[in-house]
Amino acid sequence: MRFLHTADWHVGKELNGYDLTADHQVAFEQIKSLAQTEHVDAIVVAGDLYDRRVPREAAVATVNQELKELNLELEYPVLAVSGNHDSAIRLGTGSDWYQATNFYLHTELAQAFEPVVVGDTQWFLLPYFELQAVRNYFHDDTIQSLPVAMEKNRGGNASEI
Repeated sequence: MRFLHTADWHVGKELNGYDLTADHQVAFEQIKSLAQTEHVDAIVVAGDLYDRRVPREAAVATVNQELKELNLELEYPVLAVSGNHDSAIRLGTGSDWYQATNFYLHTELAQAFEPVVVGDTQWFLLPYFELQAVRNYFHDDTIQSLPVAMEKNRGGNASEI
């Protein structure tokens, strides 16, 4: 399997009042070109699609158009997770019907334990999560750190949960 791993798009970012939209568009064109040149089987977006939890309307329109182009027009499976700059709730809207087009956008911790299968490869998409989400998921308020949380499922114990 060949996949293109991207992350930290931060659509909508400005630096000292300078709008980075044009720079982002160049980067997106490079992503498309690389995916086509390298004949990838899937495109991964590992969080931070937006630069803030409540992105501007223009940023939302940009991300929507780019994901539509990659997934619906170019027909790449897209595997994405929410990052710490994204609003998991906002990104997760519509995720039930995304899968019909091979667009997998995971925004909840519970989704990480079920594989997404693309070709002969299983993907476990782990979105950004806060410590309380782990405590809630495992019903264990004694979990005090993210390393301890990650150990909770070590060894394939997801079926016990």
